[in-house]
Amino acid sequence: MYFVIFLLIGLVLCYLIPFGPILAGGIVFALVIDHYRQTMHMREDIRDIKNHLGLMNKGEAQEYEMDKEYTQVDRLDLEEMNMINRRIEAELEKESKNNKP
Repeated sequence: MYFVIFLLIGLVLCYLIPFGPILAGGIVFALVIDHYRQTMHMREDIRDIKNHLGLMNKGEAQEYEMDKEYTQVDRLDLEEMNMINRRIEAELEKESKNNKP
């Protein structure tokens, strides 16, 4: 419904304003981006519901957990990131010592 209305507004702008096609293209682009954003939010909500109800197969559940861990890492503060980095560095040093002959 909104798409048709904005399309009509865009067509009117194309005829009335010299830069109408550029403006109409911007409107269409904004609508597509908004639709994509809403679709991604709905997809995440459906995945949350499927996980809560236990309807995911093993592969989907692993992917869901990895995505959740990835988003949680983005929200960590500086102290937590430093602690995680130190643990990773310690594990890498330990592995490098074990791999040397």
